[in-house]
Amino acid sequence: MQSSQKISRKLGVWVIALVMQVVPAYAQTYLNAAGMETSAEQSDVTEIKPDNKAKVSATLPETGAIFLERSPESVRGSSSNQVVLFSAANVSGKIQVSFLLHGKEFLFVYEAISFNHKQLNSIQLIPDLIEQNRKTDDDDTELTLLYNGLDKEINQLAPLEAGILSSLDLLINMVPKNAPFDKLDLQAVKGLVQPQAFTNVCSQRGKFQTGTFDSFFGTDYSSRRVVGNPGSSCLGRCGTGCTQPLQQKKRQYTSACFVHDLCTIKFGDNPVGDCADEFAAAADGYLNAPNCTYYVVGLWKTQYTWLCKGATYTSKVIHYSNHRFMNSEGYGGVWQVTGNKMVRTYDTGAKYTGTIDSKNLQTKGTMVSSYGVKGCFTENYATTLPRF
Repeated sequence: MQSSQKISRKLGVWVIALVMQVVPAYAQTYLNAAGMETSAEQSDVTEIKPDNKAKVSATLPETGAIFLERSPESVRGSSSNQVVLFSAANVSGKIQVSFLLHGKEFLFVYEAISFNHKQLNSIQLIPDLIEQNRKTDDDDTELTLLYNGLDKEINQLAPLEAGILSSLDLLINMVPKNAPFDKLDLQAVKGLVQPQAFTNVCSQRGKFQTGTFDSFFGTDYSSRRVVGNPGSSCLGRCGTGCTQPLQQKKRQYTSACFVHDLCTIKFGDNPVGDCADEFAAAADGYLNAPNCTYYVVGLWKTQYTWLCKGATYTSKVIHYSNHRFMNSEGYGGVWQVTGNKMVRTYDTGAKYTGTIDSKNLQTKGTMVSSYGVKGCFTENYATTLPRF
């Protein structure tokens, strides 16, 4: 694609707010997972998106939402503290989902919504004042409170209700804070809406992949990184970082999300900036891609105690892709994962049985030695790269 064409495409995709402020780039975070990354990956990494741990939903109380109307034709209500008003309805053949708070409206327009397919056309921020044309920390807090209140009450089989929860999820976790925008028109960049227009890269986790993206002015860039490595913020996962509030059970990995991550490393996470079309392309996978299976290939750091009390010991274990493993003391065996259950059996007869938690980054369980002595262990996933 010629540079002029790229510039025209990017300008046509985004209607940028009249007043734009310089958005600080995320602070650089270098790969430091115990020095496990290869020099090739280290030299290619300058900054990564944070896990956004400042989000407070994990500590917020679970409070119910208030429904004022709830039917197949219209759903509306508010958060329990009535700060956020929400609604969803069919308007001119499309589904519109709206959130009103703090003098602004976040408006989502869907071509269609079903249990398996969500066809999002656009996201628009309609502020009362031009300086309100961004999502703030306070917005995030109130939207997260609403999500916690709706999560257990929403009927995912009802299109309008499913649209409310999906829109909240995307607004909280995909739209960065303090980045000014007006309208993000996904249909303009993708043309005909394709709800399955994503390429699943679950099988590429732990492997180097090359992604290509372009700047606002049409300059092409290419970067080669490891997909899904927790040491570099799990690039390729649809969402920020390896895990975050509201996304702890999400393990979607797509090619478009990988490219979007690479773009934001270069230019920062601004939905109306250089990565505008990459953001739009990643939205399909965020809304529709299936979860990958749990991934355990790579290095794990282990803490264990015999009899589940007393002295705590540390070790490292590498799971290889051929289902063999080796620990840092030189002992090996066979590992197996079924669902979220991990079993590691040593050649000596010792056996570790654990449960991988919803964050996909930690395993807890019990072990028994070859002599029948029992104990407890906790493991944290360090890196997809299999070396000590």
